[in-house]
Amino acid sequence: MRSYRILLIALATFIATRPLLLNAQDDNPFVPQKLLEIADVLAEAVKDKGSPENTPLGIIANSVTPFWTATQIGAVRAANEIGAPVIFNAPIKPGDAQGQSKLVKFLIDDGYKGIAISVIDPTSMDPIIRQGLDKNINIITTDSDAPDSGRRLYIGTNNYKAGYTAGKELVRLLGPSGGRVVGLVGLLTAENAIERIKGIKDAIQGTNVTLQEIMTDDIDQVRALSNAESAIDKYPDLAAFIGIYAFDGPAAGQALRIAHKVGKIKVVAFDMSPDTIPLVRSGVISIAIVQRPYYWGYLGTYILEGMSVLGAQQTMDLLSPYLSGNKRDILDTDVDIVTPETLSQYLSSLDSIGIKSQ
Repeated sequence: MRSYRILLIALATFIATRPLLLNAQDDNPFVPQKLLEIADVLAEAVKDKGSPENTPLGIIANSVTPFWTATQIGAVRAANEIGAPVIFNAPIKPGDAQGQSKLVKFLIDDGYKGIAISVIDPTSMDPIIRQGLDKNINIITTDSDAPDSGRRLYIGTNNYKAGYTAGKELVRLLGPSGGRVVGLVGLLTAENAIERIKGIKDAIQGTNVTLQEIMTDDIDQVRALSNAESAIDKYPDLAAFIGIYAFDGPAAGQALRIAHKVGKIKVVAFDMSPDTIPLVRSGVISIAIVQRPYYWGYLGTYILEGMSVLGAQQTMDLLSPYLSGNKRDILDTDVDIVTPETLSQYLSSLDSIGIKSQ
Protein backbone atom coordinates (compact mmCIF):
# COMPACT_ATOMS: atom_id res chain seq x y z
CA MET A 1 0.00 0.00 0.00
CA ARG A 2 3.04 2.29 0.07
CA SER A 3 2.43 3.45 -3.49
CA TYR A 4 -0.85 4.97 -2.41
CA ARG A 5 -1.44 7.93 -0.16
CA ILE A 6 -2.86 6.94 3.18
CA LEU A 7 -5.28 9.73 3.89
CA LEU A 8 -5.88 9.15 7.53
CA ILE A 9 -5.13 6.70 10.32
CA ALA A 10 -7.25 7.01 13.40
CA LEU A 11 -4.57 8.01 15.89
CA ALA A 12 -5.61 11.65 16.08
CA THR A 13 -6.76 12.01 19.67
CA PHE A 14 -7.23 15.75 19.30
CA ILE A 15 -10.61 15.26 17.61
CA ALA A 16 -13.44 15.62 20.11
CA THR A 17 -15.39 12.47 20.80
CA ARG A 18 -18.88 11.44 21.78
CA PRO A 19 -19.84 14.37 24.03
CA LEU A 20 -19.60 16.68 21.03
CA LEU A 21 -21.85 14.41 19.00
CA LEU A 22 -24.46 14.50 21.74
CA ASN A 23 -24.36 18.29 21.93
CA ALA A 24 -26.34 18.47 18.70
CA GLN A 25 -29.08 21.10 18.74
CA ASP A 26 -32.44 19.45 19.26
CA ASP A 27 -34.33 22.42 17.82
CA ASN A 28 -32.32 22.57 14.58
CA PRO A 29 -34.20 20.83 11.72
CA PHE A 30 -30.91 19.91 10.08
CA VAL A 31 -29.85 17.71 13.01
CA PRO A 32 -30.61 14.08 11.99
CA GLN A 33 -32.21 12.73 15.17
CA LYS A 34 -32.68 9.24 13.71
CA LEU A 35 -28.95 8.92 13.03
CA LEU A 36 -28.12 10.07 16.55
CA GLU A 37 -30.48 7.40 17.88
CA ILE A 38 -28.72 4.73 15.78
CA ALA A 39 -25.38 5.94 17.17
CA ASP A 40 -26.66 5.39 20.71
CA VAL A 41 -27.87 1.88 19.87
CA LEU A 42 -24.55 0.87 18.32
CA ALA A 43 -22.40 2.47 21.01
CA GLU A 44 -24.26 0.63 23.76
CA ALA A 45 -24.12 -2.67 21.87
CA VAL A 46 -20.32 -2.71 21.39
CA LYS A 47 -19.40 -1.19 24.74
CA ASP A 48 -16.75 -3.32 26.50
CA LYS A 49 -17.11 -6.05 23.87
CA GLY A 50 -14.25 -7.88 22.18
CA SER A 51 -10.74 -6.51 21.74
CA PRO A 52 -11.12 -3.35 19.64
CA GLU A 53 -7.38 -2.78 19.42
CA ASN A 54 -7.17 -6.05 17.48
CA THR A 55 -9.96 -5.10 15.11
CA PRO A 56 -8.38 -3.13 12.24
CA LEU A 57 -11.01 -1.50 10.03
CA GLY A 58 -10.71 0.20 6.65
CA ILE A 59 -12.68 2.74 4.63
CA ILE A 60 -11.89 3.04 0.92
CA ALA A 61 -13.29 6.14 -0.78
CA ASN A 62 -13.57 6.75 -4.52
CA SER A 63 -11.29 9.79 -4.77
CA VAL A 64 -8.98 12.16 -2.94
CA THR A 65 -11.28 15.17 -2.61
CA PRO A 66 -12.45 17.48 0.22
CA PHE A 67 -15.87 15.83 0.07
CA TRP A 68 -14.52 12.91 2.07
CA THR A 69 -13.10 14.98 4.94
CA ALA A 70 -16.33 14.76 6.94
CA THR A 71 -16.37 10.97 6.53
CA GLN A 72 -12.79 10.77 7.76
CA ILE A 73 -13.59 12.89 10.81
CA GLY A 74 -16.62 10.73 11.61
CA ALA A 75 -14.56 7.56 11.28
CA VAL A 76 -11.77 8.90 13.51
CA ARG A 77 -14.24 10.02 16.15
CA ALA A 78 -15.92 6.60 16.26
CA ALA A 79 -12.56 4.83 16.27
CA ASN A 80 -11.41 6.93 19.22
CA GLU A 81 -14.57 6.08 21.14
CA ILE A 82 -14.31 2.37 20.38
CA GLY A 83 -10.54 2.06 20.65
CA ALA A 84 -10.19 0.37 17.25
CA PRO A 85 -7.70 1.38 14.55
CA VAL A 86 -9.22 2.55 11.26
CA ILE A 87 -7.48 3.42 8.02
CA PHE A 88 -8.94 5.74 5.38
CA ASN A 89 -7.66 5.56 1.83
CA ALA A 90 -8.56 6.25 -1.80
CA PRO A 91 -6.96 5.90 -5.23
CA ILE A 92 -4.87 8.94 -6.15
CA LYS A 93 -5.99 8.93 -9.78
CA PRO A 94 -9.61 10.12 -10.07
CA GLY A 95 -12.04 7.39 -11.05
CA ASP A 96 -9.35 4.70 -10.88
CA ALA A 97 -11.39 1.52 -10.41
CA GLN A 98 -8.33 -0.68 -10.81
CA GLY A 99 -6.45 1.30 -8.17
CA GLN A 100 -9.40 1.07 -5.81
CA SER A 101 -9.57 -2.69 -6.34
CA LYS A 102 -5.89 -2.98 -5.36
CA LEU A 103 -6.50 -1.03 -2.15
CA VAL A 104 -9.37 -3.32 -1.16
CA LYS A 105 -7.33 -6.43 -2.01
CA PHE A 106 -4.49 -5.18 0.22
CA LEU A 107 -6.85 -4.84 3.17
CA ILE A 108 -8.32 -8.29 2.54
CA ASP A 109 -4.87 -9.88 2.26
CA ASP A 110 -3.68 -8.06 5.40
CA GLY A 111 -6.57 -9.50 7.42
CA TYR A 112 -8.60 -6.40 8.17
CA LYS A 113 -11.76 -7.29 10.06
CA GLY A 114 -14.13 -4.88 8.34
CA ILE A 115 -14.08 -2.70 5.21
CA ALA A 116 -16.41 0.01 3.89
CA ILE A 117 -16.14 0.93 0.20
CA SER A 118 -17.51 3.68 -2.01
CA VAL A 119 -17.56 1.56 -5.15
CA ILE A 120 -16.35 3.12 -8.40
CA ASP A 121 -17.24 0.19 -10.65
CA PRO A 122 -19.48 -2.56 -9.24
CA THR A 123 -18.66 -4.97 -12.07
CA SER A 124 -14.97 -5.12 -11.18
CA MET A 125 -15.48 -4.80 -7.41
CA ASP A 126 -18.16 -7.49 -6.96
CA PRO A 127 -15.79 -10.51 -7.09
CA ILE A 128 -13.33 -8.81 -4.74
CA ILE A 129 -16.06 -8.18 -2.19
CA ARG A 130 -17.10 -11.83 -2.44
CA GLN A 131 -13.50 -12.86 -1.89
CA GLY A 132 -13.38 -10.83 1.31
CA LEU A 133 -16.68 -12.20 2.55
CA ASP A 134 -15.40 -15.73 1.93
CA LYS A 135 -12.54 -14.89 4.32
CA ASN A 136 -15.04 -13.81 6.98
CA ILE A 137 -14.25 -10.12 6.50
CA ASN A 138 -17.31 -7.95 6.97
CA ILE A 139 -17.71 -5.64 3.97
CA ILE A 140 -20.23 -2.86 3.62
CA THR A 141 -20.64 -0.16 0.99
CA THR A 142 -21.18 3.55 1.39
CA ASP A 143 -21.95 6.45 -0.95
CA SER A 144 -21.99 4.20 -4.05
CA ASP A 145 -23.30 0.68 -3.75
CA ALA A 146 -22.51 -2.72 -5.25
CA PRO A 147 -25.92 -4.31 -4.58
CA ASP A 148 -25.19 -7.63 -6.31
CA SER A 149 -21.89 -8.27 -4.52
CA GLY A 150 -23.29 -9.84 -1.35
CA ARG A 151 -21.99 -6.96 0.80
CA ARG A 152 -23.53 -6.95 4.27
CA LEU A 153 -25.09 -3.50 4.16
CA TYR A 154 -25.20 -0.20 2.30
CA ILE A 155 -25.03 2.93 4.43
CA GLY A 156 -25.47 6.25 2.72
CA THR A 157 -27.81 8.22 0.56
CA ASN A 158 -30.70 6.59 -1.25
CA ASN A 159 -29.38 7.99 -4.48
CA TYR A 160 -32.56 7.53 -6.48
CA LYS A 161 -34.54 9.48 -3.87
CA ALA A 162 -31.82 12.14 -3.72
CA GLY A 163 -31.87 12.50 -7.49
CA TYR A 164 -35.65 12.70 -7.48
CA THR A 165 -35.50 15.40 -4.81
CA ALA A 166 -32.94 17.33 -6.86
CA GLY A 167 -35.15 17.05 -9.95
CA LYS A 168 -38.21 18.32 -8.10
CA GLU A 169 -36.25 21.25 -6.71
CA LEU A 170 -35.01 22.01 -10.21
CA VAL A 171 -38.58 22.07 -11.53
CA ARG A 172 -39.66 24.36 -8.70
CA LEU A 173 -36.68 26.65 -9.26
CA LEU A 174 -37.23 27.06 -13.01
CA GLY A 175 -41.00 27.42 -12.77
CA PRO A 176 -43.62 26.62 -15.43
CA SER A 177 -41.43 27.78 -18.32
CA GLY A 178 -38.75 25.19 -17.48
CA GLY A 179 -35.81 25.18 -19.86
CA ARG A 180 -32.69 23.30 -20.90
CA VAL A 181 -30.56 21.78 -18.15
CA VAL A 182 -27.07 20.29 -18.36
CA GLY A 183 -25.93 17.73 -15.80
CA LEU A 184 -22.32 17.52 -14.65
CA VAL A 185 -21.15 14.23 -13.15
CA GLY A 186 -17.95 12.51 -12.10
CA LEU A 187 -18.56 8.89 -13.09
CA LEU A 188 -21.36 7.37 -15.15
CA THR A 189 -20.40 3.82 -14.12
CA ALA A 190 -20.85 4.40 -10.38
CA GLU A 191 -24.11 3.25 -8.83
CA ASN A 192 -24.67 6.58 -7.10
CA ALA A 193 -24.53 8.48 -10.41
CA ILE A 194 -26.76 5.97 -12.20
CA GLU A 195 -29.42 6.18 -9.49
CA ARG A 196 -29.29 9.97 -9.12
CA ILE A 197 -29.65 10.52 -12.85
CA LYS A 198 -32.59 8.10 -12.97
CA GLY A 199 -34.25 10.00 -10.13
CA ILE A 200 -33.68 13.36 -11.82
CA LYS A 201 -35.15 12.14 -15.09
CA ASP A 202 -38.22 10.70 -13.36
CA ALA A 203 -38.79 13.91 -11.41
CA ILE A 204 -38.74 16.17 -14.48
CA GLN A 205 -40.82 13.86 -16.66
CA GLY A 206 -43.92 15.61 -17.94
CA THR A 207 -42.57 19.10 -17.18
CA ASN A 208 -40.97 21.75 -19.37
CA VAL A 209 -37.56 21.03 -17.86
CA THR A 210 -35.32 19.15 -20.29
CA LEU A 211 -32.14 17.35 -19.23
CA GLN A 212 -30.34 18.19 -22.45
CA GLU A 213 -27.02 16.50 -21.78
CA ILE A 214 -24.93 14.90 -19.04
CA MET A 215 -21.24 15.71 -19.20
CA THR A 216 -18.74 13.39 -17.51
CA ASP A 217 -15.50 14.58 -15.94
CA ASP A 218 -14.04 11.37 -14.41
CA ILE A 219 -13.73 13.14 -11.01
CA ASP A 220 -11.36 15.69 -12.57
CA GLN A 221 -12.22 19.16 -11.27
CA VAL A 222 -10.40 20.93 -14.11
CA ARG A 223 -12.39 18.94 -16.62
CA ALA A 224 -15.62 19.67 -14.72
CA LEU A 225 -14.97 23.40 -15.15
CA SER A 226 -14.16 22.89 -18.82
CA ASN A 227 -17.40 20.95 -19.30
CA ALA A 228 -19.43 23.73 -17.68
CA GLU A 229 -17.78 26.36 -19.86
CA SER A 230 -18.45 24.25 -22.97
CA ALA A 231 -22.12 23.86 -22.02
CA ILE A 232 -22.54 27.63 -21.66
CA ASP A 233 -21.10 28.11 -25.15
CA LYS A 234 -23.05 25.22 -26.65
CA TYR A 235 -26.48 26.17 -25.28
CA PRO A 236 -27.09 29.95 -25.38
CA ASP A 237 -30.53 29.40 -23.83
CA LEU A 238 -29.27 27.19 -21.00
CA ALA A 239 -31.54 27.57 -17.97
CA ALA A 240 -29.65 25.61 -15.32
CA PHE A 241 -26.88 23.26 -14.32
CA ILE A 242 -27.33 20.34 -12.00
CA GLY A 243 -24.06 19.29 -10.37
CA ILE A 244 -24.34 15.61 -9.51
CA TYR A 245 -20.99 15.21 -7.73
CA ALA A 246 -19.68 17.44 -4.94
CA PHE A 247 -17.27 19.48 -7.06
CA ASP A 248 -19.59 19.84 -10.06
CA GLY A 249 -21.74 22.56 -8.48
CA PRO A 250 -18.71 24.77 -7.72
CA ALA A 251 -17.40 24.11 -11.24
CA ALA A 252 -20.68 25.36 -12.67
CA GLY A 253 -20.60 28.41 -10.39
CA GLN A 254 -17.05 29.26 -11.42
CA ALA A 255 -17.95 28.92 -15.11
CA LEU A 256 -20.92 31.25 -14.64
CA ARG A 257 -18.73 33.88 -13.02
CA ILE A 258 -16.20 33.67 -15.84
CA ALA A 259 -18.97 33.99 -18.44
CA HIS A 260 -20.81 36.74 -16.48
CA LYS A 261 -23.92 34.54 -16.39
CA VAL A 262 -24.57 34.50 -12.64
CA GLY A 263 -28.30 34.84 -12.07
CA LYS A 264 -29.10 34.13 -15.69
CA ILE A 265 -28.34 30.41 -15.35
CA LYS A 266 -29.38 28.62 -12.14
CA VAL A 267 -27.42 25.93 -10.32
CA VAL A 268 -28.66 23.00 -8.25
CA ALA A 269 -25.73 21.28 -6.57
CA PHE A 270 -25.10 18.15 -4.57
CA ASP A 271 -23.29 18.38 -1.23
CA MET A 272 -21.84 21.24 0.77
CA SER A 273 -18.12 21.22 0.08
CA PRO A 274 -15.91 24.13 1.23
CA ASP A 275 -16.16 25.59 -2.29
CA THR A 276 -19.94 25.27 -2.33
CA ILE A 277 -20.64 27.21 0.87
CA PRO A 278 -19.72 30.72 -0.40
CA LEU A 279 -21.55 30.05 -3.67
CA VAL A 280 -24.74 29.18 -1.80
CA ARG A 281 -24.29 32.16 0.50
CA SER A 282 -24.00 34.52 -2.49
CA GLY A 283 -26.85 32.88 -4.41
CA VAL A 284 -24.70 31.61 -7.28
CA ILE A 285 -25.91 28.15 -6.27
CA SER A 286 -29.64 28.33 -5.60
CA ILE A 287 -30.16 24.94 -3.96
CA ALA A 288 -27.84 22.31 -2.51
CA ILE A 289 -28.95 18.72 -2.00
CA VAL A 290 -26.67 17.82 0.88
CA GLN A 291 -25.72 14.32 1.92
CA ARG A 292 -24.48 13.33 5.37
CA PRO A 293 -21.04 11.77 4.81
CA TYR A 294 -19.95 12.47 8.39
CA TYR A 295 -22.39 9.79 9.52
CA TRP A 296 -21.17 7.35 6.88
CA GLY A 297 -17.80 7.37 8.62
CA TYR A 298 -19.13 7.56 12.16
CA LEU A 299 -21.90 4.99 11.94
CA GLY A 300 -20.01 2.91 9.38
CA THR A 301 -17.14 2.41 11.82
CA TYR A 302 -19.52 1.40 14.59
CA ILE A 303 -21.34 -1.00 12.25
CA LEU A 304 -18.10 -2.69 11.19
CA GLU A 305 -17.01 -2.96 14.82
CA GLY A 306 -20.39 -4.41 15.73
CA MET A 307 -20.19 -6.99 12.98
CA SER A 308 -16.69 -7.94 14.14
CA VAL A 309 -17.44 -8.37 17.85
CA LEU A 310 -21.17 -9.21 17.88
CA GLY A 311 -21.51 -10.91 14.51
CA ALA A 312 -23.04 -9.65 11.28
CA GLN A 313 -26.51 -11.01 11.96
CA GLN A 314 -26.80 -9.61 15.48
CA THR A 315 -25.66 -6.21 14.22
CA MET A 316 -28.19 -6.32 11.39
CA ASP A 317 -30.88 -7.24 13.95
CA LEU A 318 -29.99 -4.16 15.99
CA LEU A 319 -30.24 -2.00 12.87
CA SER A 320 -33.40 -3.67 11.58
CA PRO A 321 -35.85 -0.93 12.70
CA TYR A 322 -33.86 1.60 10.66
CA LEU A 323 -33.27 -0.41 7.49
CA SER A 324 -35.06 -0.23 4.14
CA GLY A 325 -34.91 -1.89 0.73
CA ASN A 326 -36.30 -5.18 -0.51
CA LYS A 327 -33.66 -7.10 1.43
CA ARG A 328 -33.71 -4.77 4.45
CA ASP A 329 -30.02 -4.08 3.93
CA ILE A 330 -29.97 -0.31 3.28
CA LEU A 331 -29.38 2.31 5.96
CA ASP A 332 -30.55 5.50 4.26
CA THR A 333 -28.90 8.57 5.83
CA ASP A 334 -31.14 10.89 3.77
CA VAL A 335 -30.32 14.41 2.51
CA ASP A 336 -30.89 18.03 3.48
CA ILE A 337 -32.19 20.73 1.13
CA VAL A 338 -30.18 23.91 1.77
CA THR A 339 -30.80 27.34 0.25
CA PRO A 340 -29.17 30.74 0.83
CA GLU A 341 -31.95 31.46 3.34
CA THR A 342 -31.32 28.33 5.43
CA LEU A 343 -27.53 28.11 5.07
CA SER A 344 -26.74 29.69 8.43
CA GLN A 345 -28.91 27.22 10.32
CA TYR A 346 -27.43 24.33 8.38
CA LEU A 347 -23.86 25.40 9.17
CA SER A 348 -24.83 25.67 12.83
CA SER A 349 -25.84 22.00 12.73
CA LEU A 350 -22.38 21.14 11.39
CA ASP A 351 -20.72 23.14 14.17
CA SER A 352 -22.58 20.99 16.69
CA ILE A 353 -20.65 17.92 15.51
CA GLY A 354 -17.36 19.71 14.92
CA ILE A 355 -17.20 19.84 11.13
CA LYS A 356 -17.26 22.75 8.67
CA SER A 357 -18.59 21.12 5.52
CA GLN A 358 -19.82 17.82 4.10
